[in-house]
Amino acid sequence: MSSTLRNAVQRRNHKERSQPAERAKYGLLEKRKDYQLRSRDFNAKKAKKAALTRLAKERNPDEFYHAMTSARTRDGGVRVADRDTAKVLTPGEVMLLKTQDAGYLRVQRDRERRAIESLEGRLAFEAEGKHTVFVEEVEQARKFKPEEFFGTHEDLVDRRFNRPRIEQLAEGGFGEDVVKGGEDPEEAEARRRAEKRERSKLAKGREQAYKELEARMKREKDLKKLEREQEMQRARMVKGGNATINKHNKVRKR
Repeated sequence: MSSTLRNAVQRRNHKERSQPAERAKYGLLEKRKDYQLRSRDFNAKKAKKAALTRLAKERNPDEFYHAMTSARTRDGGVRVADRDTAKVLTPGEVMLLKTQDAGYLRVQRDRERRAIESLEGRLAFEAEGKHTVFVEEVEQARKFKPEEFFGTHEDLVDRRFNRPRIEQLAEGGFGEDVVKGGEDPEEAEARRRAEKRERSKLAKGREQAYKELEARMKREKDLKKLEREQEMQRARMVKGGNATINKHNKVRKR
């Protein structure tokens, strides 16, 4: 059979064996090439560790070189090397970075200001408890009586919670303590528990809102302080600014 005919005949596709179902929790099945890479990496680390151990055993305790005087160490003798990318920035580059920092602080402060205004408006609305009623004519607005519209006593109109109707007051109950006509005692108890949970949830939400407002106001104050410090630093860096802190330069005492 010629090679052309042999290549024209469709042959079976050989697939790699997958991980058995009972071992699927261990991830993909490791192939030989994966094992080779893992083995080479393990042996390289093993050889490097052995070489470092040998150097540590053969180290001269009296060894000294002049770079030791300027080297820095931490954590019991670990040498800290400077990054190769570390460089001294020019005054223009420092000014640009400080300008970008000031812009970032300004954006964050404006964001906190908007959040504070939103929280203050929401808490003020909840405290005032306004309820807007729309009517079709001006004469209806003049003759409008909220106690008749809400069906309650005039002394209870300003309440947002626990505001019973006239028929509830006539039955001798008040707020959640009243038992509606035809209401089962168990249903009344369940309704009272639900109303109590709702009031507790609303009170907790207001408390969290006040805490958030206090935290955001403190954050805005800190951002203002940082922004002022950035402005002072940039003002000292411009030409003619007072860039030095000490009045007199340091003089070596002999």
